[in-house]
Amino acid sequence: MRISNPAIGFEVFPMKSLLSSLLIIALLLPPTVSTGQTADLEQARKEAEVVLYSTITVGAFNELNKAIKEKYPFLNVQHIRLGPAQQLAKIMQEQRSGHFLADVVYNNLLHLIYLKENGVLGKYQSPENRFMMKEAVDPDGAWVGGDIDVLVTGFNTKMISRNEVPTTYEGFLDSKLKGQMAINSNNPYALVGMASLRGEEQGIAYMRRLAQQNLRPVQGFSHMANLLAAGEYPIALMNQVTKIEEMKEKGAPVDWASNSPNFSTVGAYALSRTPPHPAAARLLIDFVLSDQGQKVLGRTGKLPMRRGVPSQSKSIDRLLESGNLHPIKDAKGLERYAKIYRELIERR
Repeated sequence: MRISNPAIGFEVFPMKSLLSSLLIIALLLPPTVSTGQTADLEQARKEAEVVLYSTITVGAFNELNKAIKEKYPFLNVQHIRLGPAQQLAKIMQEQRSGHFLADVVYNNLLHLIYLKENGVLGKYQSPENRFMMKEAVDPDGAWVGGDIDVLVTGFNTKMISRNEVPTTYEGFLDSKLKGQMAINSNNPYALVGMASLRGEEQGIAYMRRLAQQNLRPVQGFSHMANLLAAGEYPIALMNQVTKIEEMKEKGAPVDWASNSPNFSTVGAYALSRTPPHPAAARLLIDFVLSDQGQKVLGRTGKLPMRRGVPSQSKSIDRLLESGNLHPIKDAKGLERYAKIYRELIERR
C-alpha cells in the first residue's frame, strides 16, 4: 500500500513493504565478487613471473615451487639463493645502483629490519596475516614471518653427556670447555641476541669472555651441525634446532639442549619497494603463508609460523610452546655489531 505524504511531495512505502522489496531484489542479484583479489590474480597471470631472493635451500625451494606450480601453473618463480650476509650485500649494492631486481626477499628478520630501515622494502598486509603467530607480523606491514628457528646448544653424544652440557650462558664460560666449542661465524646472532638480552655493554662484555674460550668459527649452521656429527668438536653453540634435529633423525650421534632463554630467529618475507612484478609478488607471499604453503615448508624441515600447523618434531613443538624464547629483532647498529663479532670470533 502506498501512502501519499504532501509534506514531502511524493508517495512513500511503509517500512515493512520496503524491506520486503529490498530482500527480494537482493536475492535476485548475482553474488558479489572481490574485484581486488580477482584483479590481482589476473594481473599476476599477465606478469607470469616473480623474482625471489632467498636464503632457502635448493631442496626446500624445489618442494615449495612444485606446490606453487600445481596451484598456479602460470607462475614462474626465479629463485636467487644466497647466504644471509651475501644477500644483504647484493641487495644494498643493487639499491645503490638503482637496479634492484627482486620482487620478494626472504631472509632472517635481523637483515630484513635493516633493509626496512634503509628504505628498501615496500608494504603489504597479506590476508593470511590473521592466521599467523603475533611475532610473525610487522605492525608496519614491511615483512611477515613464514618460519621460526630456535638457537639451542648442539652436542655430540659420543663426546659429551647431556649432564655436562651447560643450560645457561654463564655455563659456556667454564674453563673445562675451552677449545671444545664451535660457533657460527656467518652472522652476529649471538652478539645481537646477547646485547638485546643484557644491554649492549654487558652483551659485548659477555661475548669478549666467551671468545676467550678459543671458539672454533664455522661458516653456516648446516656446516656446523655436520662437523658436530663428524666429531670435530663436542659442542655447537647457538645452532639452529632444525639442523641438529635433522642430523639426529638421520642417525647421527647428536642431540640438543635448551638454553635459558633460547634466542630465536624468524625467516620472513618482504615485498620490495619497487617490485617489477607486484601482483605476482603478492600472490607468492600469500601462498607461502597459506595453510598449504606452510605445510609444504613444514615438510622441508622448517618450523611454520601459521597457527595450527605443527612441525615434524613433537620435541620442537614443545620447545616453541614453552615460551622460553628471546626473539632476535633489533637491527640497530647491525654493521657495527657484525664488525665487533668478526673481530671477536675470528681471533684465535
